[in-house]
Amino acid sequence: MLVGKEAYCDYQTIQEAVAALDRESSDVTASLYILSGVYEEAIRIDRSNLRIVGIGQVEITMNRYAKEKNGRGEDIGTFATSTLFLGGSRLILENLVISNTAGQGEDIGQAVAVSAHCDEAVFRYCTFKGYQDTLFTGPLPPAPKQGTSFGGLPIRRHHDRYRQLYQHCRIEGTVDYIFGGATAYFDRCEIRSLCRQGQGPGYITAASTPSGEAYGYVFNECYLTAEPGATAVYLGRPWRSHAKTDFVNCRMGAHIHPAGWHDWDNEANRRTVRYREYDGRTAAAVREQRVPWAVCAEKGKEDLDVRSVFAGTDFWMAFMD
Repeated sequence: MLVGKEAYCDYQTIQEAVAALDRESSDVTASLYILSGVYEEAIRIDRSNLRIVGIGQVEITMNRYAKEKNGRGEDIGTFATSTLFLGGSRLILENLVISNTAGQGEDIGQAVAVSAHCDEAVFRYCTFKGYQDTLFTGPLPPAPKQGTSFGGLPIRRHHDRYRQLYQHCRIEGTVDYIFGGATAYFDRCEIRSLCRQGQGPGYITAASTPSGEAYGYVFNECYLTAEPGATAVYLGRPWRSHAKTDFVNCRMGAHIHPAGWHDWDNEANRRTVRYREYDGRTAAAVREQRVPWAVCAEKGKEDLDVRSVFAGTDFWMAFMD
């Protein structure tokens, strides 16, 4: 199936193609190819067994934001802002740029580019662009910190596990721009921090790893870069108390805050989170500045590769080097 602006394409918009695929059986993997272009649309995909490939420069963009008002004059909230929502399993996305262009600031709030509420999903050579809350990796926590509901799009499918692989991707943002409860492995990705409007530090991750999960976020040989002027960026803070995040052999710029990690102003989190860094290039002076309740070591955890994180399923074998 082919999407594009040319007359010979099957569909002009991505959502039209997705609707057609929804009418077909999802027992067999379907392939959706997208021709170069900018596609201004919010897309929801609940189908499983789907491969989406961008040909050339393909950007999917929308500009919804949490402080936007609904018909009742209320904020629509974070989870109604996604440019792309994925709810199925056994998904492959390649060579796509997915953006939320709402911007940043107090009158904008959160603005999600991708909600990956999916299991056994692979993202290769993709770019995710936004500011606060760029990439959400499901599942949601059991309950919100405030109120009774997270709101946003209704969740039609729930998975026993949420496992995601990101290879050679670029993810950018300012605050909590990789967040959620998935077991997600980021392999040789660029993690780029942008300048935050107004006061306050930046935060790369905000994991909400469910209690009992062996892994949350694992960053393997990634490159942490920053827009000029972006400083005092923390590696992570816990959206929920059992957050797990590991950085293994990653290269980090000077924009990373010396302390490395933040407890989200709750000292109790220090006893339950698991934050670790392993890198032989890290200077001893840097390791000494890290918070004492996180691990920052020259060596260790050599087994934190994609095979160990995703043991027990054959879906990943085709993507392992």
